[in-house]
Amino acid sequence: MNGFLLAFAILTVAAVTMTGTSIPEQANSVLQFFQKNESTFLVFLNSEKDTCLGTLIHKQWVLTAAHCFLPFLEMEIDILDEDFQKRMESLRPMLTVPHPSFKQDSAEHDIVLIKLTHPLKLNDQVKLAALPSPTTDRRMNNCTVFGWGWSWQNSEVKPDVKIKQTVSCFSNEYCEDSPIGKMPVKITENMFCAGLSLESKHTCKEVLAIPILCQNQLQGILSWSEGCVLRGDIGYYTKVSRYTDWIHRVISAY
Repeated sequence: MNGFLLAFAILTVAAVTMTGTSIPEQANSVLQFFQKNESTFLVFLNSEKDTCLGTLIHKQWVLTAAHCFLPFLEMEIDILDEDFQKRMESLRPMLTVPHPSFKQDSAEHDIVLIKLTHPLKLNDQVKLAALPSPTTDRRMNNCTVFGWGWSWQNSEVKPDVKIKQTVSCFSNEYCEDSPIGKMPVKITENMFCAGLSLESKHTCKEVLAIPILCQNQLQGILSWSEGCVLRGDIGYYTKVSRYTDWIHRVISAY
């Protein structure tokens, strides 16, 4: 497991929320791991309360879930230096821009942008996740969720393993009929559900606001799940294509 220990780059800011419970050796049940030298677009968002993921969509902008409340935030990204050694790079936020229609008691419009004070240097290790076209509203295939989890039961330890899991997208109606658990809010056209099976539900601890990429485009940000999406359980995602125009407007305005 040591080969998957993460080195991070730290910052302090304001703002994240999430839930989860631990399970030992979570990584043993997942077949796909990040390679040591694989490029990343993931930013670790750790607050004094909870932990979420951010997705790098621009050299100066990170996208995450608006329900993530981030008091005393630390932002970290693991990168390699010229000697291919893990090192920490400090990130500093300039501002956060939640979607104007988001409300804490709803999963609708669960999306927020964080602008970094300085742009990141993009290279073979640090890359951007591509945004989908605003017109993308078809059945999505070849989807993968990317995230970090814990390999032992200790909430005080930072997540020590990066995992990626291939999943399938289901119709919202199909997920609403899942025998495992019911979405506590209405699933709208701005959301979609994905996973391996509607019949499974695991207990684990994993970083939330996990991104899902389909055909190499960022199609969703995890908004809600009762299980463990990195083990194939159903997750409900904010449909990024519905917000691509808003994202571009915010980046242009700020």
